Amino acid sequence: MFKLLVLFFALAFAFSPEMKLKRVKENIYMVRGVDGLPSLENRGFMSNAFAVLTKEGWVVIDALSTPSLSKEFVDNLWRVKKAPIKYAIITHYHPDHWYGAKTYKQLGAKIIAHYKLLEEYNSGEAVISLEGAKQRFKGLFDDVELIPPDIVVKDSMELKVGSEVFKLVALEPAHTNNDLLVYLPKSKVLFVGDLVSKNRIVFVGDRNASIGGWLRALEVIKGFDAEVILAGHNEPL
Repeated sequence: MFKLLVLFFALAFAFSPEMKLKRVKENIYMVRGVDGLPSLENRGFMSNAFAVLTKEGWVVIDALSTPSLSKEFVDNLWRVKKAPIKYAIITHYHPDHWYGAKTYKQLGAKIIAHYKLLEEYNSGEAVISLEGAKQRFKGLFDDVELIPPDIVVKDSMELKVGSEVFKLVALEPAHTNNDLLVYLPKSKVLFVGDLVSKNRIVFVGDRNASIGGWLRALEVIKGFDAEVILAGHNEPL
């Protein structure tokens, strides 16, 4: 897993990127990370995170690479509206999507993920991967604590927060064995994690990945009535 983790983070940029909050559609916001290896210079900010503002509070999708990054993300959201973080949905277990979850948990959010992510957490493999990342990228992941999900999705589930409905679909092994889709029928927006990306080859070298499962996941994605697809890297599709 550790060697694949190093391979997964592709090219490095030696600068500190600024986190800018962008309004995507109506009540949906995002921050866009740079493409590259995590480093002290870029703070590990090399993936996207999203948030949906509901009448009850914020629902965030993905947690970035570190608690300091996810805290900065929340600070940006609170400049829009100081509302509670109700739920945090993790699209899969890779560090740039999961390792910042501690911030959300400390703020009282319920963490939601694929049931296989909880199995990964309980297996001990996640601890080995984190320790490897701490050794490889010294000083970057020191504040990371692995946070298990409070709610797991085994097939699909529907979450209603305020007037917003979130449809969550747990996929078979594809990019990882714990990929989760999140669909907002009201806005026709689909969050796909790292299953699809603009101008970027999708990584299917994870130890639990499946090329066949990824191809089937693409068919599932095509079945949604989505006007906007929001991926874990690069710009919206």
